[in-house]
Amino acid sequence: MTTASLRPARSATALRRAFTLVELMIVVSIIGIIALLVAPNMAEMIGMQRLRSINDQLITDMQALRSESVSRNQIMGFLARNTAGEPMTCYSIISGTSNTLSLPNIGGIDKDQCNCTNAVGSVCTGTQRELRTVQLPRDSNIQFTFHPDQRGFVVLSPIASEIVIADPNTAVFQDVEFCVEVRRTPRGRLRTTLGAAGRVSQCSPDGSVPGVALCPAYDVNLGNCKAVP
Repeated sequence: MTTASLRPARSATALRRAFTLVELMIVVSIIGIIALLVAPNMAEMIGMQRLRSINDQLITDMQALRSESVSRNQIMGFLARNTAGEPMTCYSIISGTSNTLSLPNIGGIDKDQCNCTNAVGSVCTGTQRELRTVQLPRDSNIQFTFHPDQRGFVVLSPIASEIVIADPNTAVFQDVEFCVEVRRTPRGRLRTTLGAAGRVSQCSPDGSVPGVALCPAYDVNLGNCKAVP
């Protein structure tokens, strides 16, 4: 007579093989390597996106500067600041108090009475009025900068609903561009240009921002912006 086996049959679950400690360590190591490879690219992507966002705001504010000058029929000023040793770089849009193109203060705007590193809302003293201020702490690794020749200051005057740029040091209308650059460390440069008729455009001085055209080289005959050192 045949005796049946009394050993219980193994369940399917029991037959499944669990991960060994070595296998788990290998998986964790692979995930760590992938994270090390991806993290710098993610940080670069986030940094470049922030650069674009700040420059987009600069473009919007320069366009607002033009439209406000026309709608108010008022001389307006744009004042940028980047001084070594200060905790931030910044810019302000300032409304003048007159439409006179006379020195020393065109439109009643005295740039020496405005400092955009002051608390927002308290940038200017005197009669000129601060309309908008944007500040970038230096430890953000992004800064506003400009060519020393332009001193970061320009005034716009409305004439027959058109915009003209006046040199704040000579009170003479000029057929040149005014530029402010947004620069990121270690990589990324965008230049926003205010043209002679108040038109705003952007380019990249070094081609470091994908999808943005390279800025043209300086040409004295064109009156375009010089490269920022």
